[in-house]
Amino acid sequence: MSLRISAGDVFVKMVRGILENAAKVIIGIRELAQYEKMKLSKNLSLGEAIKSATAIKHGINNQPSGEHLSNLIQIANKVFQPLRDHFGKPIAVTSGYRSEALNDLIGGSSSSQHCKGEALDLDADVFGGLENWEIFEFIKNNLEFDQLIWEFGSDENPDWVHVSYKSENNRGEILEAFREDKKIKYARL
Repeated sequence: MSLRISAGDVFVKMVRGILENAAKVIIGIRELAQYEKMKLSKNLSLGEAIKSATAIKHGINNQPSGEHLSNLIQIANKVFQPLRDHFGKPIAVTSGYRSEALNDLIGGSSSSQHCKGEALDLDADVFGGLENWEIFEFIKNNLEFDQLIWEFGSDENPDWVHVSYKSENNRGEILEAFREDKKIKYARL
C-alpha cells in the first residue's frame, strides 16, 4: 500500500503549523502585556519598574524572578508609594529592576541592588512640578531605606535619586555620587 501526499496536503499542514505558532506568539504577547500592567503599588506598574530601552534594543530579557518581583513590590510600597502619596505628583522611575545581562551591558556594579529588585532611580524632572532634592529630603527624613544616593547634579539638586530598600537590615546609608578623574566615587553625607 503506498501513501500519497499531495502538494495541497503539504501546504495545508504548513499553514496549520504557521497559524498554531502565530496563536502561541499572540497569547505570549498578551500575557506579557498583562504582566507589565501588573501593579506593584497603587501608582507604580511592573512595566514602569522593568522598562529599559537598552534591554529592548539588545533583545535582553528583563523579567524579574519571583524573589525579585517580591522585592520590587516591597520597595514600591515602602518607598515609591509613600513619596507619590505625599507629593501627589507623578515621579518617574528611570531605572528599576535590571537583569544580570542588562546590568553587565550597561556596566553596572556587580553588586547592584537593581539586579535584586531592591533599588529604584527616581527623577522628578521627567514629569515636572517637583524637584529631585525634595524627593531626596523626604526619603531621608521620613522613610526607611537601605541606601539613598544624591546622584551627581549640583549642591542644590541631584540629577536623580537612587534609593534601595531591603526586607530587613536596612542600613540607612546616605551617599553622594560624583565624578573624579572620569571615575564614579561616593562620599558619605
